Amino acid sequence: MKTSMCGMRNADCRFALLGAARLFDSAFTALLAVLIASPALAEQERAEPLTEIRIIEQVTGAVDKAIDYLSDKQRPDGGWHDNNAGNALPLLAMMGRGHVPGRGPYREVLERGKKFILANQQPNGLFASMRPSHGPMYEHALTTLAMSEMYGMDADPALEDGVRRAVNLIVASQSPTGGWRYQPQPADADLSVTVMQIVALRAANNAEMPVPEATFEKAIAYVKSCAHANGGFSYQPGNNPNLQMSAAGTLSLQLLNRSDDATVKKALDYMAPAEVKWQTGGTPYFYYFHYYAIQGHYQAGGKYWNDWHPKVRQLLLDKQNPDGSWDVPPGAAENEGTVGPNKIYWTSMASLVLEIYMHFLPAYQR
Repeated sequence: MKTSMCGMRNADCRFALLGAARLFDSAFTALLAVLIASPALAEQERAEPLTEIRIIEQVTGAVDKAIDYLSDKQRPDGGWHDNNAGNALPLLAMMGRGHVPGRGPYREVLERGKKFILANQQPNGLFASMRPSHGPMYEHALTTLAMSEMYGMDADPALEDGVRRAVNLIVASQSPTGGWRYQPQPADADLSVTVMQIVALRAANNAEMPVPEATFEKAIAYVKSCAHANGGFSYQPGNNPNLQMSAAGTLSLQLLNRSDDATVKKALDYMAPAEVKWQTGGTPYFYYFHYYAIQGHYQAGGKYWNDWHPKVRQLLLDKQNPDGSWDVPPGAAENEGTVGPNKIYWTSMASLVLEIYMHFLPAYQR
């Protein structure tokens, strides 16, 4: 049996997804172990009468409210947005909570979303916007990620064909330097677009969709070329590092089985002093940063994870709106003019950050 990029047998990855609903109790147990292992949280618990079980309830309750919000915002045609990133993210949030196609309270929401996305896929495999887009490879990668995760749960022939064509497009669009850029063609590259393609290819590989090994090797070379000598990663080789790209570069190498690379530790150390606050500061792309940063710290484990996750978790729990949605910090680049209406992007991303504790998606497993 083939072994996936995550180090598990592909059959095991698919079983983990297909049995997600039955494994929820074990996810609770895993989260409890993580919480108990956190010295910072243990200190807090001695000061406040709040049990670990209560924290679990807060996290799952917040995500459940968010999923209800996202479900209510789905259009009758199955979409949420004219940009496919806004259609893929709610599906990912639902699957990240353990909801699977074909059963459960959101089975029709997932089915309508899947059909809408596949119906709008271009003949060359591109999951593009239904309106002009500056950079279709962003949304293509996020949509390929969602469809790949769903394919691991749903052996729909139409879904298999759609994912295969989407993956082939990503492979064909890789630049000679090993990265990807805004357009589906092998020209320039940057780390921001590249990390999204890597996550999408990793998910496809987990779902037993073949990806050439050479594609992964070239991607590793490009990510490492963006590493800064003093720590962190930059948008393109030779630029100064920043927090967003440091999170992206860290997770990219971890997903490509390079967790022990020296640049990963240096990037984690580079991110360590960053303040986790409801403000932009050094992270104008607030959700983009935290989406990759929480995964990178979880993959690193140990002190990196224990020092990072309680702060992020509590911030998001505190900032959730009564209706289950999230907003974005004032002044953030991820404003409604960029990511679209109805708080879909913000709510989906916040949910995905919190769902790191639930381990339902293969990317959320070590």
